[in-house]
Amino acid sequence: MAPQGGRLLVASRLATSLSRAASVETVAREAVRTLHESFDYYLAVVQRLDPDGVLRVVALAGPSAAEVENLLAHGQRVEIGVNGRVARTGRPAMVNDTSVDPDYLGRADGKNPGSQLSLPIVVAESNWGVLNLEQRARGAFDEEDLLLAHVVAGQIGAAIHRCQLVSELEDAFLTTIGVISDAVELQDSYTASHANEVAELAVRVGERLGVAGAELDRLHYGALLHDVGKIGIPAEILRKPGPLTDVERGRMDEHTAIGARMLERIPFLAPVAPLVRSAHERHDGGGYPDGLAGEQIPRGAMVIATCDAFHAMTSDRTYRKAMSVTTAEAELRDHAGTQFEPSVVEALLAELAGRSRPGA
Repeated sequence: MAPQGGRLLVASRLATSLSRAASVETVAREAVRTLHESFDYYLAVVQRLDPDGVLRVVALAGPSAAEVENLLAHGQRVEIGVNGRVARTGRPAMVNDTSVDPDYLGRADGKNPGSQLSLPIVVAESNWGVLNLEQRARGAFDEEDLLLAHVVAGQIGAAIHRCQLVSELEDAFLTTIGVISDAVELQDSYTASHANEVAELAVRVGERLGVAGAELDRLHYGALLHDVGKIGIPAEILRKPGPLTDVERGRMDEHTAIGARMLERIPFLAPVAPLVRSAHERHDGGGYPDGLAGEQIPRGAMVIATCDAFHAMTSDRTYRKAMSVTTAEAELRDHAGTQFEPSVVEALLAELAGRSRPGA
């Protein structure tokens, strides 16, 4: 049985770690890892019940993990086994002698556990899957072990539900971005396709700079939406075939502030607004709308500005032909430290060099 002391501490520590998990797989891995390390289980496993009626392993830990992973590689039908019974009925099973449980499925290698504790993982009032704990000895579990497992299964279910809700919010978030992008395309088809290509490049450059997690997501969305404020610019200015007048250029330069104000009103997109506002600032302070310089400029905005400039230089426009990639790269080098942040230029050039290699 699990040690008397430390159960609450383990449950508390696990709750904290699961609250930071960003995916179902991370939730499952963290849960089984913590349980095995804390109580030296012969096996700790989380199985997901899929719509086809098969329990599939999401994560497992313990001395018998490798054998069980091979055994369950193709899943386990919910109609069989102790875990199948628990998934079907939603009732926990504490089996302190696996040899006498009619549903227990023996292992081909004969290394059967003596005891098994299996509990349903409930997500949004539905049986999502099973938490299974095993020990080599018979009689290894008691009511306090069952209580701890109940708590942990509840924590896993809550964390998985949170991940699902976050995923739904992200889907809504991306749908919102898609609608906005469609509106931009109605104004200027170049802007829409340009934004997608800038966003792909900005993400790769960001990764080279060590940007990750939520910051990388903000960079991606900011790059996609960096020209969204052009919705507020008259079409005759956006589509003008020749150079803009000073007055027209002043109107065009308002698009970053317009875009930021639009995004600030959408809760999910508000964190992206500073990147959009600063996407035309310059490293030396000569940009707009705020004249920020150096570290005053959000790093993501400087990545967007540099990738945006490169893409613009290498794209055909109605009033000029595209530069060659080689010429554009020379422009980036010449303006590193003035228009562009040098480290961002270095990362972009490295990304472009990687693209040009055979097989890259």
